[in-house]
Amino acid sequence: MSDSPTNDAPWLTYRVFLLLLAAALVAAFPGITIGADTFFARDFGALGYPGAVFLHDCLRHGQWPLWNPDSHCGVPYLAQMGQWYPPSMLSVFLPLPWGQNVLMLAHLWFGGCGMFWWLRRQQAGNFAAAFAAFAFVFNGITLSCLQWENYIASLAWLPWVAGSVIAAWRHGGKWLPFAAIAAALQVLTATPEITLLAWLFLAVVWLGDVVSRDTHFLSSARRAALVIVLAAGITMIQMLPFFDLLAHSQRDMANPEAAAWSMPGWGWINLFAPLFHCYLSPQGQWFQNGQDFLPSYYPGAGILALALAAIVIARSRFMWLTAGMLLFCWLMALGPNGFLYGPVKSIFPLIGVARFPIKFVILTAFLLPLLAVRSMPRNATTPAKPVARALTVVTIVLAGLMLGAAWFEWRFPGPSDDGKAILTNTFARVVILLVLLAGILGNLMSQNRSVRVAWQCLLLALLPLDALTHSPEIAPTLPASVLAPGLWQTSGKPSPAPARIMVSPDAEQRLLYSRIADRQADFVGKRIAEWYNLNLLDGVPKVTGAITLRPASFDVLERYLYYTPDAHCGRGLVDFLSVAWLSSSDNPTVWLARTNYLPLITAGQQPVFADDGQTLHAITAENFDPRETVYLPDSERPAIAVSRRTDCLVTNIHQGLNRIEADVTSTGPVCVVISQSYYHLWQASVDDRSTRLSRANLAFQAITVPAGTHHIKLVYRDPYLKIGAIISLLSLVACGFVWRRACRPGPVA
Repeated sequence: MSDSPTNDAPWLTYRVFLLLLAAALVAAFPGITIGADTFFARDFGALGYPGAVFLHDCLRHGQWPLWNPDSHCGVPYLAQMGQWYPPSMLSVFLPLPWGQNVLMLAHLWFGGCGMFWWLRRQQAGNFAAAFAAFAFVFNGITLSCLQWENYIASLAWLPWVAGSVIAAWRHGGKWLPFAAIAAALQVLTATPEITLLAWLFLAVVWLGDVVSRDTHFLSSARRAALVIVLAAGITMIQMLPFFDLLAHSQRDMANPEAAAWSMPGWGWINLFAPLFHCYLSPQGQWFQNGQDFLPSYYPGAGILALALAAIVIARSRFMWLTAGMLLFCWLMALGPNGFLYGPVKSIFPLIGVARFPIKFVILTAFLLPLLAVRSMPRNATTPAKPVARALTVVTIVLAGLMLGAAWFEWRFPGPSDDGKAILTNTFARVVILLVLLAGILGNLMSQNRSVRVAWQCLLLALLPLDALTHSPEIAPTLPASVLAPGLWQTSGKPSPAPARIMVSPDAEQRLLYSRIADRQADFVGKRIAEWYNLNLLDGVPKVTGAITLRPASFDVLERYLYYTPDAHCGRGLVDFLSVAWLSSSDNPTVWLARTNYLPLITAGQQPVFADDGQTLHAITAENFDPRETVYLPDSERPAIAVSRRTDCLVTNIHQGLNRIEADVTSTGPVCVVISQSYYHLWQASVDDRSTRLSRANLAFQAITVPAGTHHIKLVYRDPYLKIGAIISLLSLVACGFVWRRACRPGPVA
C-alpha cells in the first residue's frame, strides 16, 4: 500500500486540519481553554486531580513521593499505575487546574491528529480521514471519558500505536522504535483494558496479513516481538514497582471481582437512540439504567450509518477484521447479560479484574470511524452511486429504528424514564442524521469545488454538534475556583498534621450516595468533608483515601469499618489512628475536634499474639486501649523479646514523605508502635543497625527497641524502581540505536 495519501480535498492539508480540530475543541470547551472552568466529575475531581496537586507539591519541594503519608494511613504512591506517564508528570509544572484540564484537551487533539495521519497513510483521502478523526474525538464514549484523564490519554495513543505497530511489522526500520515508544506510553496511561483490546485487534490484523501473505510470517513476527520487548523495557520504571505493589495489595488476581456495570440486554438500542431507558440524575447527567460507568457510548448515528454502509459495499479484509472486533466488543460489553462474556471469562478468568464489562465498548470509539471511512470515496474518480445507494438505504432503516425506539419509549416509558425528553432528543438525532446524509450525498455528487468545500465543512461541524447535544451535560464543568487548595485552612480550623482526620463510616455513606441537585454545592460540600482524595488539595492527612491499590492488611480494616453492615469502631482504635478531627455522622461537612488521640509513634505496650481475625475483633472493640496493648501476629512470637508493658519516652518525632525518625528512652526492651500502614518495603533501624519491622494491630508497624536511649529510623526504599529505571533507560538507548541504524544510508551501488 502506498504511503502517499489521495487528494479528494486539497484544501484540507495537515495544517488546516490541525487548526480546525483545535478550533472545534476550543469552541466546545471555551471555559476550560481559558482556565475559567474545570472538569470535576467522577475520578477527575476527586481522585486524579488531587493526586496531581500532591505530586506538584512534592516535586516543587524537591521530593520524590515514593510514599503518600496523607492517604490510607500511608500508601505507596509512585508504584501506582499511571504515575510515570510523562505528560502527566510534566503537566504538574503548569498552573493548576488549568494544566490538567488543557492536558486532556491536548490529548483529544493529539488523538485526532493520529487518526488523520494514519488514515491518510491508508489512502482514505483528506476529507475522509478528517471526518473519521472528528468522529473519533467527538462521540459519546470519548466525551464520557473526560471524567478520567488516563482513559483520554489511552484513547489518544490508539491510532498512533495501531498505525506505527502495523508499519513496524510490515516495513521495520525506523518504525520499530517509534512503535515501541508509542506502545510504551499507552501502557503508562494505566488503562490495561484498552491496551489489551488494542493489541488483540492488532494481533487479528497481523494474522490477517500473514494468512493473506501480505507480510512474511517470520520477519513480521520478529519485528513485532522486538517492538513488544522494547516497549516493555521502556515501561519497567513503572511496571516493576507496580507488580510488586500488586502482589502485596488488596487486589486478588486469582479471584477477580464479580462483573458489575454491564451493558443491559437492550443496551444496543442506545447506539442509535442515546437516551433510551436512561434516567436523568439530580445534577443533570443522563445515565443508562443498569450501568453508571459511561454516561454514553453513542457513536453518532451518522458514523453508525456509514459503518453499516461500509459493511454492505466494502469487501476488504481489514474491514471484516475491524467489524469482527467491533462485534466482539459489543457482545463482551453485555457481560452476564450476553452469551459471550461468561465462556470467555471461564477460559481467561483474569479479564474479571477489569470488573466493568461496559469498558469493552471504549475501543469501539476507535473502531467505528475506521469502518465508516470505508464507505466514503477515496478520490474523485470513485463511483458515487453505489455509496449513495447503500448509505441512503442504511440511513432510512436506521432513522426508522430510531423513531421506533423513541415512540416505544414515549408510549411505554420505564419507571425513571422521561418519555417526552427522550422522544425530543431522538428526533433531533434523526434530523442530524438526515442532514448528514444530505451533506455526504452533496459532497459525492457536486462537481463544484466551492460547494464541495461547503458540504465538507458542514459535515465536520455536525459531528461535534451531535456529540455535545445527544446527552446534555455529558462532560460537566464547574468554576475552576472549586479546586483551589487550602480550603481546610481557610475555614479557620487548625491543621491536624502530623495527626489525621477521619471521615466517619456513616458520613462516608452519605457522601457516596449524595443526591444534591446543585453540583457546585455538592462538590464544595464534598471538599469541606475532605471526601475521597480531596484532602490532598489541602495537605491534610487522612485515615482513608481513594488510592487504587492499598496494602492488603490495611484494606481488611478499611473494608470492615466502612463497608461491613453493623461494623463497630471503638474509641481506642480512633485514638490509635491519631484522629484529631472526626466528621459528624449526621452531617459530613461538620468536623468534631478530638483531644485524646495518640501521636504517630507510641511505645511500651504489652504484646498480645493473635491471628488476624482475633486482632480485628480486639482492636475495634470498645475496650481496646492502644496505650496498654499492641496486637502482633502469632508468627512474630519468636522474634519479639518483649513480654510486658514498660514505661518509656518517645521524643523528637520527625515524619517526612519517605522517612520517619524518633528517639526512644526506656528502662527495658519495648515495642515501638507506628500508626502507619505496614508495607514490606519499609526498612527499620535502631541506631543505624537494621532491625525487624513487624505488622502490628493488624495493619500497622512495630519494632522492638532495647533498654536505654536509642534513635529509631524507618526509611522507604523501592529497589524495583531503581532496577526498572535502569531497564527503561537501556531500552530507550536501544530505541535510539535502532533508529540510528535504520536512518543510516545504505551502500552506494
